[in-house]
Amino acid sequence: MNKNHCSIAWLLLFSLLIIGSTPAQYPASSGSVQIEAVGVGTITFGDVAAARDRAIDDSKRKAVEDVMGTIIDSETRVENYQMVSDRILSWTRGYIRDYRILSEGKKADDLYEVRALATVDQSELNEDWTAVQHLIQSMGNPRIMFLIDEQNIGESYNRYRYFEVDMTASETTLMNKFLEKNFQVVDPGVVRQNKERDAVIAAINGDSKAAASIAASQDAEVVITGKALAKVATGINLGGMKSCQATLTARVVDADVGTVLATSSKTGAYPHIDEVVGGTKAIEKAANALADELIKKILDKWKSRFYEATTVKLLVTGLASYTEAANFRGALPYAGRGIKAVNQRNLVGSTAEYDIQITGNADQLARELDQRQLGAYSLTVVGVTQNKVTLRAIHAETTPEPATPDSMP
Repeated sequence: MNKNHCSIAWLLLFSLLIIGSTPAQYPASSGSVQIEAVGVGTITFGDVAAARDRAIDDSKRKAVEDVMGTIIDSETRVENYQMVSDRILSWTRGYIRDYRILSEGKKADDLYEVRALATVDQSELNEDWTAVQHLIQSMGNPRIMFLIDEQNIGESYNRYRYFEVDMTASETTLMNKFLEKNFQVVDPGVVRQNKERDAVIAAINGDSKAAASIAASQDAEVVITGKALAKVATGINLGGMKSCQATLTARVVDADVGTVLATSSKTGAYPHIDEVVGGTKAIEKAANALADELIKKILDKWKSRFYEATTVKLLVTGLASYTEAANFRGALPYAGRGIKAVNQRNLVGSTAEYDIQITGNADQLARELDQRQLGAYSLTVVGVTQNKVTLRAIHAETTPEPATPDSMP
C-alpha cells in the first residue's frame, strides 16, 4: 500500500470514529434537526419528580449543544455523580421546537435518566409561537409589570401625571403586544394604587432598585420602566397636516435582583391635523416597534439562561468572618450539579452575597443546597425567587466528649 492509500485509509478510519461518537441526528423540517439526547438529574432527599424535571431540562440543553456544535475545552470533574466544572463556549442560536421522551428511569440510587428525541431549530425563536410558550413556561412563567410615563403634545410637565390616568397609550400598546405572546401581565391600574409615589417616579426615571422593590410588592418578576414624549416637528410643510413625532425609551429589570435585562429606544411619526391625536398615534407606533425589540431581547436572554447558563444570586446568613465566607465560596462548586463558577460579591455582618453561575435555575440550586451538609455547615434554604436563593448556614459546634471515670477528678 503506497503512502497516498495509507493516508486515505487513516482518513476514512478517523471519519468513522467521529461519526460513531456523534449522537444520532435525523433530518427534520427545513432549518431543524432531530437528535437523541440523554439527560440526568440528581435525586435529592428522595424527590424523584424534581430529579426527573432536571433530567428533562438537561437533555434539552445537551440536544442544543450537540446540534449547534459549540462545546469546546470541556473540563469536567465528577464527585459522587455531580458535575462540578464544565466550561462551554456559549451558543447564540438553536432551541427546542419539539420534544418526546423515549425512555426514562432511575439510573442509580441518586440519579434519574431521561432519553429523548428532540427537534432543534436554528431559526429565530420569537417567530415560533409554540417555542415561545415552551420557553416562557421553562422560565417559570414570569409576570411582567409596566411603568411607562407619558407626555403628549400640548401637555405641560407634571411630575405626578402618571397617577392621573388609568393607563397610558404606550402602556396599553406594550401590554397588548406582550399579551399576544401569552406573557403574564400585571394590571397597570394596580401599580398606580401604590402609595409610595416618589418611589414609582424614581423607578420611571431609571432607579432599578426602586423598580425592583415596586415589582416585588406586586408579585412581578420582571418590570419594564420608561418614558414616552411626543412633540410636533418644526419646519415641515405637510399641507395643513402636522408632523407628530414620538420617542419612547425603556429598560427591563429583573425584579428580585435589580439587574437590567434589556434596554431599547424607538421613535415614531404620524401626520395628523389634530396634534393630540397625531401625538398619540406616534406614541403607539413607537411602542409597537419597542415591544417587538424588547420581546426579542427578553426571549434571547431567557434562551441563553436556559440552554447555556444563568447567574443566581445566593445570600448566605450565619458566616462569622471573611475567612469563613471565603472558605464557603471555595466549597460551593462541589455543592450541586451544574455549578460553573462562584463569585463572592460582599460580606455585611454575618451575611455573604455570592453570584452563582449555573446551568439550571434558582429552584434547582435551592433543591441542591437545602437540608444538606457542606463542610462544617448545615444548610437550610429560607427563600427562593426567580433569580435569588436565601440560605441559612449553621456551623456545627463541636460536641464535647463525655467524661470517663479515668478522666474524672
